[in-house]
Amino acid sequence: MNERKPSYYLEQIEKMELELTQLNASRSLVPVERQLEVLRVGNSILLRDRTDPASMYYNRIKGFGLPDLPDLDKLLSYYQVSPCFDMTPDHMTAEVARSLSDRGFIPVEQLVFMYVNLLKEKTESAQNFHIERVTEHTAEEFIRWIELSKKGVQFTQEMIARSKSYLYSPSFLNYMLRIDGEPAAMGSLFLHGEEGYIANDYTFEAYRGRGCQGALLRQRLSDAASLGVKTVYTDVEFGSTSHGNMVKAGFKTAFLNTFWMKK
Repeated sequence: MNERKPSYYLEQIEKMELELTQLNASRSLVPVERQLEVLRVGNSILLRDRTDPASMYYNRIKGFGLPDLPDLDKLLSYYQVSPCFDMTPDHMTAEVARSLSDRGFIPVEQLVFMYVNLLKEKTESAQNFHIERVTEHTAEEFIRWIELSKKGVQFTQEMIARSKSYLYSPSFLNYMLRIDGEPAAMGSLFLHGEEGYIANDYTFEAYRGRGCQGALLRQRLSDAASLGVKTVYTDVEFGSTSHGNMVKAGFKTAFLNTFWMKK
């Protein structure tokens, strides 16, 4: 596959990440069902969840840049609590940074967005690990793994019933890795046409450093390739174990974004 321009990957990742956010809102294991709204105001996309106005993830402004500076106060008026500005490098200018800073926003977090173009004949599945894809019969067990990972959080049967069908849909594949029959690691693969998005990687503390996430990553890339996916995206914290795993698997950096929030 010929390498595309950086702007192509940025645009595709932004589309995929928005779709994934909407899916995550629908399947959220929360007491009150999320009511995520996606509003387009000028060049900006506003994500707003009135059920959880303090959530950084579900109350974001994407695509904000120089053309929208005159409407900045109008955009802020859509929120009960100050939102997070999800800033990609193509929209980050000195004027934009100054305007956000003047209203009390500062850069508080960054993510590295990455991509890999798949070659079916070179994609290998995981070996030496027991990995299974979540099905209708194991969806509730998978949710209990999620509950276990959150240490002290408990999900009600209503929350489970609302969310579990999303976990084995054809467009959202989830994986469980066991060691000696015990929960060791899990991860997801979101699919849209010929593109995929790796997300939700988690390894339980007792099994870290044993190659679990690398194995899950190889399995998901292998499955994606067999399903006809050509490009897979993901996001990681810079310098993290996940970042290293992605580099080993052939992922390249597309861009670095910055989250601006109130002090």
